[in-house]
Amino acid sequence: MIEQLPVEFLRLLGVVLAAVVAAFAALLPACVGRDRVRSVLADRELLRERARRIAPYVGGFALVLAVNKGLLRRLEAFSFEYGYRATTAIYAVEGDLVAAIQDAIPRAAVYYFGPIYVVGYVVLLSFPLVAYAFARNLRPLKRLIAAYAVNYAFAIACYAGVVAYGPRSYRDVPGADQSAASVEPLLLDWFRGVTRLTARVNVETNVFPSLHTALSVTVLLAAVFTHEEFPRWTPVAAFLTASIVVATMFLGIHWATDVVAGTALAAGSVALANASSTERPHTVRARARGERSRRRSCHHDVSHR
Repeated sequence: MIEQLPVEFLRLLGVVLAAVVAAFAALLPACVGRDRVRSVLADRELLRERARRIAPYVGGFALVLAVNKGLLRRLEAFSFEYGYRATTAIYAVEGDLVAAIQDAIPRAAVYYFGPIYVVGYVVLLSFPLVAYAFARNLRPLKRLIAAYAVNYAFAIACYAGVVAYGPRSYRDVPGADQSAASVEPLLLDWFRGVTRLTARVNVETNVFPSLHTALSVTVLLAAVFTHEEFPRWTPVAAFLTASIVVATMFLGIHWATDVVAGTALAAGSVALANASSTERPHTVRARARGERSRRRSCHHDVSHR
């Protein structure tokens, strides 16, 4: 498999990783704080305890991802065989709204929305996974990972049951209104390498709901819940989320209907995750402090015998 990976893929991966590392270097001290990071990293017992407690959530999410990617082509075949053809119905609901959005935004904005759709999305989804590892307790991290898993699980079901093409491909769909305003495939035209690579991990008909929107809004809702502890992250998450949502439509990838459905999916996923993830405030840190206190007490007793 390795020899089949094009140089283009490795270059893009390198660019994305470099951008993510640079973003983390700026966001960690600004949004989490150097002192908090140092104190948690210095406490190995606390790190082990947190790793043990979060492992089931990470394992569950990894399983959902494995099912999603492992059954990608089979789900595509199933949806074409049994799924509902929704593209023309979506256009009947919203018409040329996406085309109007493209017309309202200067084409030069593709140099912003293209990278934000790829790199900004990776930063938005990955940074809180790291930041919440330094929270007072693990509930924010548990809730976020659980919400990611719920988003993907529901998206798998939707993609299996609904066949829908994005607005850039609408005119090629049987039964499409040929008088519809044209939507340019801006990501394909300006960042062709990106679309070739996304085709390896996604299917063109997986547009309803917009998973980019669902996961981005999920992060924003999580940021709102943790605003008291990480106040500087909330506006960053809001800015990136808004940019990504606009990008999905401006680039011709998703309908506004997909975005609305993705937003609803995010709200439902966060609600379910919030109900399922529990963590008593300060539990982990309190246990670690208690253990250190017991060790000091034992040492004190021995030294005075």
